[in-house]
Amino acid sequence: MATPIDFCFPVKELSNDLVKLTPFEKKTAKHAGPFFRGSKDHPELFRYMSIGPFDSEKEFVSIFMDAFVHAQSSVACFAIIDKKKPPSEVDAEGELAGMVSYMAASEVHLSAEVGYIIILPPYQRTHVTTHAIGLLLHYALDSPEEGGLGLRRMQWLADPPNKASLNAAQRMGFHLEGILRWNKIVHDADSRGKVHNERKRPPYGEQKDGGRDTAYLSLCWDDWLDGKREIVDRLLAR
Repeated sequence: MATPIDFCFPVKELSNDLVKLTPFEKKTAKHAGPFFRGSKDHPELFRYMSIGPFDSEKEFVSIFMDAFVHAQSSVACFAIIDKKKPPSEVDAEGELAGMVSYMAASEVHLSAEVGYIIILPPYQRTHVTTHAIGLLLHYALDSPEEGGLGLRRMQWLADPPNKASLNAAQRMGFHLEGILRWNKIVHDADSRGKVHNERKRPPYGEQKDGGRDTAYLSLCWDDWLDGKREIVDRLLAR
């Protein structure tokens, strides 16, 4: 069983016949090596993200896992295990296919965000993404009597140019609420291969970072009860 992590909601392994989500362990970080090796030659995985790409496993652990995930109780990161693959060094039930997180979680507002979805290239365009997100949604939005957290709101943030992310969210039942314009700074955007708005504000002093807009999508408890849960279940049953 994974080492407990400091998340504001209870954390447990989430699993179905095809995919398992298991927390990145706080003490051993046993998933970090395989994740780094699977992502290090694919900087495009991070082009829409504030993190990465990383130069080493140590950098991934220190910058992302230690300084971001385990430093705040509003984030929980899961390793995605593809159970259709044979047992591996990472997990007796399959191979590491990527990672996904709950972010911006709030006990007060009973809400959270699906974020930092990184599917390693061999597992893209397979069952992995749909089932990983479906497991997160069920745990978040199902009632406590059904084994879930009973949250009121799940949200999904995406760069408007990231059509794959927007399509994935809407396919899973999320509704586009709107776009916040120029709400993020993208540090060293050009040198790190990050997507940002083509138009840049003229630099002032040392200010030379890019900027981006953010699309906000939501899937709320009443949506879940009014038919979205059935949509997700149909996708999981395919």
